[in-house]
Amino acid sequence: MIEIIRLLMRTLAVLACLLFGCLHAAKAANTDALSPLDTSSPRATIQGITETLDGIYAGLVDILHEYTKSDRLYLVPDLRRRQLSLLRRAPKAIRALDISGISPVLIDTVPIERLLQLKEILDRIELPPLADIPDRDAMATRASKRWRIPGTEIDFVLIHDGPRAGEYLVSADTINRLPEFYAKVADLPYKPGPAKELNESYRALSGGNTHTLYEAFLSSPLGLMSLIPFRWMLQLPNWARTPFAGVTAWQWLGLAAGLLVGALFIFASHRLARRLVVLVEDNPRLYWHAVPVPLAISLVAAFLVPFLCVILRIGGTTRIVIDFIQTTAFSFSAAWLSIIGVVILGDLVVSSEHLRRSSLDSQLIRLGARLVGVVVAVVFLMRGADELGFPAYSVLAGLGVGGLAVALAARDSIANLLGSLVIMVEKPFRIGHYIRVGGAEGTVQDVGFRSTRIRTQDNSLISIPNNSVVNATVENLSLRAMRRQRFFVQVTYDTARDKVEELVAGINRLILDHPLTNKTNFQVRFNNFSESSLDILVMFYFDVQDYSVELREREAILLQTMDLMNEIGVAFAFPTRTLQIESAPIATSTVKAAMSPWPAG
Repeated sequence: MIEIIRLLMRTLAVLACLLFGCLHAAKAANTDALSPLDTSSPRATIQGITETLDGIYAGLVDILHEYTKSDRLYLVPDLRRRQLSLLRRAPKAIRALDISGISPVLIDTVPIERLLQLKEILDRIELPPLADIPDRDAMATRASKRWRIPGTEIDFVLIHDGPRAGEYLVSADTINRLPEFYAKVADLPYKPGPAKELNESYRALSGGNTHTLYEAFLSSPLGLMSLIPFRWMLQLPNWARTPFAGVTAWQWLGLAAGLLVGALFIFASHRLARRLVVLVEDNPRLYWHAVPVPLAISLVAAFLVPFLCVILRIGGTTRIVIDFIQTTAFSFSAAWLSIIGVVILGDLVVSSEHLRRSSLDSQLIRLGARLVGVVVAVVFLMRGADELGFPAYSVLAGLGVGGLAVALAARDSIANLLGSLVIMVEKPFRIGHYIRVGGAEGTVQDVGFRSTRIRTQDNSLISIPNNSVVNATVENLSLRAMRRQRFFVQVTYDTARDKVEELVAGINRLILDHPLTNKTNFQVRFNNFSESSLDILVMFYFDVQDYSVELREREAILLQTMDLMNEIGVAFAFPTRTLQIESAPIATSTVKAAMSPWPAG
């Protein structure tokens, strides 16, 4: 997905340049691809760089002379075609640079700037004669496959692996230090040659506002040439061409105006989101109100910011900072948007299937959608980190070891999460079922990622960790096909046998006559001689699903049993106990001895 966005960004940049009459040199297609730069030795590489850029400079000098002599505000079509043809040669020289150390997000901007900085250095320092620079045969005999320009730290090294293996390129370390080297030589005069001539022509046309060709490159947004005459852009007042952090004041103004438009777009999206909150009050689970802001940030970061940087030719350190912020903002907003989008998709699936939102099926769908959203978000973030040059995939691999320690520390939370998945897949109960688990009994209110909540008979809410629910014996009382009833009718011991038999037969008739009892599986029997009663066991089943109906019908059976006992004349037994004391004769001598005040003998 990010590759598609990146492709769209680059396409937009190219279209912007075409629209305003210019192709950025770093983005220009290499039309001379059949004759690539010779990089077989340090001599061939440095010769290819100087000859390619000198040819471009010489051609631009001729174009500027013709433009200066004319009274036209805009370049004529012929000069425009020649300009574009010259700019298309730049990528050929860029291939002489080892850009492996440049972050992918900067690959479209930094290489052309480093190439121009290198050329600025080469046009100011004394280079050894071409014959003294080692060629392929000379480098083959040398132990070191590195050659440094004498008196500098600019190295040309042999690439040993990868698609550029066997080529001598400007080293990656040198590429990173070119801004430092350029700053040291920027005040030195140009050597005679095309670079000096181009700089003098440019300064004459601009009134001396630019010091070097690299500065002219950064401060001349040729993407606006089709709207604003090039002559006018070069003759802006000094305050407008004053550089701040490598970007002129008028470029800062254009960038600020464009970013203000982007900020207003994001603010408008925020206002739209607040309106959507009111519109979705009837269905708050559909998070449409969360979409506009991340979507607006993604659009601004993916299209508006690159467009502004291209047409205004923002470069230097400022462009690097903007590119890093833009890529970071896009990655996070895309990750944010992916999570929201997948959650909305899950809720739409639940709504389309007409599932109850409190059911385990809908919760499982939403949980799966959230997990997918998190995975997609992680992919966006990792891809963004890779674009910024961070070793995201290596860090992810390293997290595998650290993740083991985290998993051990959070094993209870992970166990509860897995327990919720088991509950949602196996479905031992549903929302609204009456269950008995781990000493708790009540109606299931919700099954979350960590715990299952049960509403008890006294209206308290109990949260049981899902891991405990999975490992415990769960009795789902709501799934009983029939509800068993068992109780004893206890009558007094003085009840005659025929009355006991009549009572047993009467209770049998009550069960058979009741419309909600099971007629094939019930028992009414004189069962036991208790301490204070004769016990009649009554056991039968109600064919009902609702607990309140069960209680109502049980009450009806019990009341009918009381009426039956009153009709027969049988009384309920109360817990009673009879204590019988028997008297025994006592010897006369023993009584007399007990009554005498003096001891015997």
